[in-house]
Amino acid sequence: MSSLNELELDLLTEAFNIGLGMGSAVLSELLGEEVLLTVPSLNILPKRPAIDECGLRFGTEAHTIRQTFLDAKNVSALSGDAFLFVPETSSQAVTELLSGSEVSEVDVLSELGNLILHSCLASLADMMETELDSQIPEVHIHRTADVLIGIAREKNKIADCGDGLGTSKRVDSRRPPHLQDKVLQLDVRFKTSTGEITGEVMLFLDLAKLPDLKVYIRDAIHRLTVT
Repeated sequence: MSSLNELELDLLTEAFNIGLGMGSAVLSELLGEEVLLTVPSLNILPKRPAIDECGLRFGTEAHTIRQTFLDAKNVSALSGDAFLFVPETSSQAVTELLSGSEVSEVDVLSELGNLILHSCLASLADMMETELDSQIPEVHIHRTADVLIGIAREKNKIADCGDGLGTSKRVDSRRPPHLQDKVLQLDVRFKTSTGEITGEVMLFLDLAKLPDLKVYIRDAIHRLTVT
């Protein structure tokens, strides 16, 4: 993790944690019981191994909610994928608690993803004083592994062919070669106080333009430390 120092990593973790805290507080009110969070874990890993490991861990035992995001002010300085993984039994329990039989499970998961993932991305954008363009959450029922592996293949193809605008990664001096295929992975697990509902939130932040990201982080640290 030498490319980001401890203070920079702490700031990213804190932004993620604040967003999750806000999302879990709202979810607690909706469910009528406390939502407990684990301490965020953070790793910098090659994209394909990180996604493959996640796919193997979840298989098809969990439903996947995915939300892509892109920096509206500085393309790719902040970009990546946010995921919410919800086991089938937890998904059914949430659906029953929040809607009974009036709304489909897919619709409930979409709203759940919008609540939790949007909170994380909004917190990250606020901390960096930028704007993130994000898509409506995609809900994939029993498609964790193949969705993640598909994303890995797609990202690897883009890395091999350039950015699609005729620009090769080899001529971009702002992309450190050792980071062109790496992501910063933030991961938090949650559960209700009864343990009936569990899930996991994961953020894959692309590091292709780490110099631009570090500028955002340094500016954020300066704002927080200067009174």
